[in-house]
Amino acid sequence: MLFMPKQTESDVEVIVTWRGNYRSPNGVNPKAGRVNLKADDRLEFGISSRTGEFQLNVAPGFGAFEVSDSHLLLSNFTACSTFVIENLEGGAELIKARPRRLGMVIPFEMSRILIPSDSGITELTVFAPPPTMLTPERAATAVESNMFKLDTTSKYFAVLAALCEPRLRGSSMAAVPSVHEVVERLKCTDQFRGANRSSINYHVEYLADQKLPISRWAKYVDGGRMHSKREALVAFALRFDLVREEHLSLLPGVVRDEPLTESAENFAFCD
Repeated sequence: MLFMPKQTESDVEVIVTWRGNYRSPNGVNPKAGRVNLKADDRLEFGISSRTGEFQLNVAPGFGAFEVSDSHLLLSNFTACSTFVIENLEGGAELIKARPRRLGMVIPFEMSRILIPSDSGITELTVFAPPPTMLTPERAATAVESNMFKLDTTSKYFAVLAALCEPRLRGSSMAAVPSVHEVVERLKCTDQFRGANRSSINYHVEYLADQKLPISRWAKYVDGGRMHSKREALVAFALRFDLVREEHLSLLPGVVRDEPLTESAENFAFCD
């Protein structure tokens, strides 16, 4: 049996931060906080029904974090509220901690946890230790498939990256760009200098018909209409990590007039 090294307890640290609003006589003010957790720590939390403020070590609580030497666990103590845990490293990945779920492993190194309450949605940001990874030379390759191999230097891949970009930038609910928006996103590059709706549609059709088996994601709906092929391509590409955050560097540079936010509306691309 191969020995797999584990992190020692002294290496394990989880950072939980939050920024919410609380009501005061002068109105609604921002409030932020942070707590550091070590292995074997347990932290129960709640949300004040009076102020909407995130609170630590309260009873009865909304939930709890528990830190082991290799996992971060989340419990949901509520009767009817689902917590949403999003992967902050892109890909629109998320998992749900349903009501009364205890000890669920959070698989993301960086995550956003959304907790609904009567006061709104409280947002926590959680930074966990990096996962233990197998060294490249020991990784299995014999059973890997070439089915989804994509040429990252191709025009079709640039189109796919542009379609995935809003969700890779941190919002799992971001809308998939329209064909016109992809044209505007790419037209300032030499590769797409003469791009138009027809040429972008050609690459979308090529991806859907030749490169990615998206038929099961593009189901028929009422009236015989198909879900958008663009939606299906994005769902498939992000589900299997075919387009990742580092691939955004293949797209034209982003010019921002204000600090980075999760909304694609705050990005200015080509003139």
